[in-house]
This record gives sequence, structure tokens and C-alpha cells, in this order.
Amino acid sequence: MAKTVLVTGGNRGIGQQVCRGLATQGWDVLVGSRDKQKGTRTATRLREETGGRLRGVEIDVASDTSVAAAAQKLRDGALKLDAIVNNAGIFRGATATDTLETNFFGPLRVTLAMRPLMTDTATVTNVTSGLGELSNLDAKHAALLSSPSITRDALVEHIRAFLAGRDPDWGTDAYGVSKAALNALTRVLATELAPIKVNSTCPGWVRTDMGGRNAPRTVEQGASSVLFGVTAKATGRVFRDGREIAP
Repeated sequence: MAKTVLVTGGNRGIGQQVCRGLATQGWDVLVGSRDKQKGTRTATRLREETGGRLRGVEIDVASDTSVAAAAQKLRDGALKLDAIVNNAGIFRGATATDTLETNFFGPLRVTLAMRPLMTDTATVTNVTSGLGELSNLDAKHAALLSSPSITRDALVEHIRAFLAGRDPDWGTDAYGVSKAALNALTRVLATELAPIKVNSTCPGWVRTDMGGRNAPRTVEQGASSVLFGVTAKATGRVFRDGREIAP
């Protein structure tokens, strides 16, 4: 029986290539997209390219209402998820709130909303960035995020404080904060959701609309790095190109 995966931000760039790769491997692929028509068009095109099974799913990871509606539609269809790839993201050029709502709270709300649909052997892959490495943060916040005792509630509160201006100086910008916090969230959820495996994967700097034309890595290379997480045996780790790296 084929396994089913939801890929957020699956209509373009790295997400689209991840969808292509998984469809080629025989997965049933749900192409998540904020724009329903874009997701459906991508799924149709990839079905023609790969001969695989894909369909679009409307989901805006920054919206509680949209994520809840997507989860309900999957539940109504009696679908079970064997994997989630939290790929949807915003780079620079957006407000701090939009960046954190998409890059940090997005993976959190999607994972929690889809948890009842996930099998016990499922995996969650959070797409991170080298700009979120702890070495880019000031010592205080690097220690905070690396603390083995940090809880999900505490992590969320620290991000809320950052957005509210109560704790603004992290040593990096909102994008770096979002990805550093996502790596910490990965570790927390790996414990909370066990035996489900939760990892972060870094695609590197990739030539996409987000990464720009000067990026050194191809979409295929970036997607390959992300795909490792879908079948990873470890949990609570950060990977690039199949190798564990420091968060």
C-alpha cells in the first residue's frame, strides 16, 4: 500500500521538486499550496511527468483556519499521513510577524493539526536554513534554544516576546530567529511526538525564486537534502545532504 505525504509549499521551488521526487518513488503526494489552483496545476503537471499519484491541497500554513480546514478535509477523506514536509517558508522582505508565522508557527500548527492523521511510523521534516545556526545568535539566545529543558510553551513564549519587542535583540534578523527556533522546535517535538520521527533538513542556498540566481546549488540538490528527512531513522536532529550538522 502506497504511503501518503503532505508537502507544504509544494507548488514551486524546492517543495515542487520534493513532490516530484516522492511521486517518482511511489508515494501518494499531497501538494500543499496557499493558492488552490496553483497546487492543482502543479499536481496535474507532475502526474503527467512522473505517472505518479498527486493532488493539490489548499493550505496556508500561517492561518489557523486554513490549516484546520485542510486537516478536516483529509480526515473526511479517511486519509492517513506517513510523512509531512514542512517546506513552506518566507525569506527576507516580509515583516517579522509574517516571517515567524510562516517559518516557525507554520510547521508547529501544521504538525499539531495533522497529528491525529499520522501513523505511528510517520516522519516530520522541517526545512531549515544555515542562517538559523546557533552560531549566528547571541550567546544568551543560543543557550536558550539549545537548552535540553526548554518546553514547547516556553519556546513559543520567547518567540512571542521577540515579536512584541519585549526581547528583540537575538543577534540576527527575523529569518534567522525563525529557523533557529524551528530547529529547537524540532528537538522538542521529537520528544513530544515519539515514536513519530521529527528532524530538520537544510537544503543549502538554492537557485529558486527565494534563493535567487546567484545561489550555488540546484533545486535538485536542495530537494535531495530535504528528502533525506522523509525516511530518516534518527529523530530530533538537523541534517544537510544526509549528514548531521550542528543546529
